[in-house]
Amino acid sequence: MSKTVLSKSLKIISIFAITSLLTSCAAGRTAETRMIKQVTDGVEGQSNEIRVRNLLVIKQADNTGVLIGTFVNWAEDSDAITSITIDGQPAVIAASTLDLKKNNPITFVGDIANADASIAQMSEVIGNRIPVVVNFAKASPITFDALVVAADGIYADIENIRFKA
Repeated sequence: MSKTVLSKSLKIISIFAITSLLTSCAAGRTAETRMIKQVTDGVEGQSNEIRVRNLLVIKQADNTGVLIGTFVNWAEDSDAITSITIDGQPAVIAASTLDLKKNNPITFVGDIANADASIAQMSEVIGNRIPVVVNFAKASPITFDALVVAADGIYADIENIRFKA
């Protein structure tokens, strides 16, 4: 009887160990599934205390590219966006201000948009990624690998939610 109890115990322990290893539960706090950060189409970035959220580029029917994203400065000292390039082309920027004051976001496109950045001609295919470089007065530049998204679905009415200077 002792051998059967021991045998069953070993089988249960073996099954538990194998299951833990195969499901990556044994990986702990650094498991690959715990390290996923991008939860939207847009990418995120940071330079010093400036955080950028949900940055992507919308390709419209006329092949213009429109930047979407939100910039927030968490630092006490203000900074400013000095330039943006989208796929190597300088973006045309319109904004009431490009000053990044603490907790005063600059939002490109949307109901609360207070800035706009676009390029006149975009050749990249929808679904691919392109470089977007944002330069600041004080903080280091940030280079993004931004997704190109079609102007349909939630972005179909993009002209009406862009900032108008």
